[in-house]
Amino acid sequence: MKDKKFAEEIEDVFRYATSQKERLNAKLDLKLHDCSRKEMWVEFAFESREWCLNPYGGVHGGIICSIIDTGMGTACASYSGKYVSTTDLTVSYLKPMMGKHYLIHVDLTQAGSRMIRCMAKVSDAESGLLCATGMASFITSGDRPKGVRV
Repeated sequence: MKDKKFAEEIEDVFRYATSQKERLNAKLDLKLHDCSRKEMWVEFAFESREWCLNPYGGVHGGIICSIIDTGMGTACASYSGKYVSTTDLTVSYLKPMMGKHYLIHVDLTQAGSRMIRCMAKVSDAESGLLCATGMASFITSGDRPKGVRV
C-alpha cells in the first residue's frame, strides 16, 4: 500500500458506506487495492458475482456505472473529509466485462473546496484490458465524521 494514512481514511469511509448490508454500496463490495493522497489517486478491486451479470453473462451496464460512481465517490469523500454527492457522471463502455476480477483506478483531477472532479478507468485485472471509463463531478456537503464505527 503506497499511502497507509490515506488508506485508513478510505477504509473508514467504506465502514460507514457499507454498514447497511442491503444497500448497493455494501453489495458491490469494492476493496481498496492501493492509493496515494499526494498523487491524488485511488485504486479499487471489484469481483463480479452472479447478481451483477446481464442475460449474456457479462457485468451489467448499471453495475459498471455503479462501481465507477461508488469508487469515485469513495475517493472524493476520503480525500475531502466531507460527504459528497454526484452532480454529473459520464460512462463509456469500451469492452464487455466477461471476466471475474477488475481494477477501478480513480484519478482526482481537480479538488476545490466545494467541487471535486475525477476520472476512472476499469480494467480486467487478469488481461489488463481497458473495459470502461468514467468522468464525474462531486459536490461536498458537511464534514464527514471521522472514525465512525458501526
